[in-house]
Amino acid sequence: MGFDTVVAAIMVTAIIVAVAYTFLAGSTTIAEYSIESYKDAVQMTGKKLRSGMCILNITYDNSTGTVTAYFKNTGEEKYPKFSEFDAILYGKADTGEMVAFYLNSTSYTIVKELINPGIFDPCEIAKMDSLLTQPLANGSYILLICTPNAVCDSFDFTIP
Repeated sequence: MGFDTVVAAIMVTAIIVAVAYTFLAGSTTIAEYSIESYKDAVQMTGKKLRSGMCILNITYDNSTGTVTAYFKNTGEEKYPKFSEFDAILYGKADTGEMVAFYLNSTSYTIVKELINPGIFDPCEIAKMDSLLTQPLANGSYILLICTPNAVCDSFDFTIP
């Protein structure tokens, strides 16, 4: 065996070790990212399972175009910001026209504050006021309110 054969064997061994290390390092990184993504998914699912909301009542004032809704936090999650809530109003007028509004100009206030001022805690009741850009015609409508972790409740009402 000559010197060139020994050098070639050492180089091939070094290349195999480098490729194996690269593969192992890449696999470790992929596994770490997968584990972190799985943890995030489990935490989000846990929040959804602990969340709950129930719309108690809705009123509509045709003279001002204001929708007022009262809803209760029936879950175990606390919500420090109402800006992350979503409210959608949709339905069908008696004329057959379908309408859908994403309620942008919405204000939320906690009506029945039990603990932690300014935080929507479990068992507390909040009020949502939203001024519509156009008045609603007579018909059947549904208000959908969703929490930041996508737990929603809907309530249907009619305007005679």
